[in-house]
Amino acid sequence: MIGRKMGVFGATLVLVSTTAQAQDVVDQPVPRARPEVALGILAHGANFHPLGSKLIFDLPALPPGQIYEGMEENGTVDVQLVYRTAPLRFLLKPRLTGKLQINTDGRTNFASVGAEWRQHILRRRVYGQVGIGVTVIDGYRFTPDPFAPGISQSEALRRYDIYRRHTSFGSQVLFNPNASIGVRLNQRWAIEATWEHFSHRQLFSNQNPGLDSVGLRLVRTLGR
Repeated sequence: MIGRKMGVFGATLVLVSTTAQAQDVVDQPVPRARPEVALGILAHGANFHPLGSKLIFDLPALPPGQIYEGMEENGTVDVQLVYRTAPLRFLLKPRLTGKLQINTDGRTNFASVGAEWRQHILRRRVYGQVGIGVTVIDGYRFTPDPFAPGISQSEALRRYDIYRRHTSFGSQVLFNPNASIGVRLNQRWAIEATWEHFSHRQLFSNQNPGLDSVGLRLVRTLGR
């Protein structure tokens, strides 16, 4: 009888210990902040401007051959690659970031460096993140004028195709305010909804249409 009671008592201790360990894993899905990499799919030119309090998805039709200035690249898709360091130990613990955003339709690409700050809630299962960066583009500061006098018809058509498909950003160096909301799937993986903005606030020229991207990222925490 005593042996049977001791067996039941031992099994109960094992069950309680296992349950407590499982609960600890649930309560603390991120054992320690580490570097991260991410892969994202974003809408390039999403007409979403939280800094300017403007949200436009339905635009009236224009006559053939006419376009909205600054919206030439809207409706295409970007692939984004991201690297983040572990949080630094000063300035509210930012993560240094590097981002490469590649357009799948041959439009403007963005290469950015910056910093991001993160705040966790709900036992670290959800986090909000804001950041700022500097971006270099491979696109156009100003697209060539297709209506310039003295050019050939073939050159005018070439320039018009550029004018119709590419945005004039007014600078090849832009600022990159950004924000995201992440949900941690487990200790290694998270998914983020993200917004990226690119513009120069008319610091480098009067031409400053800006561009916004919104999309999703899959995030992988590095290390053991």
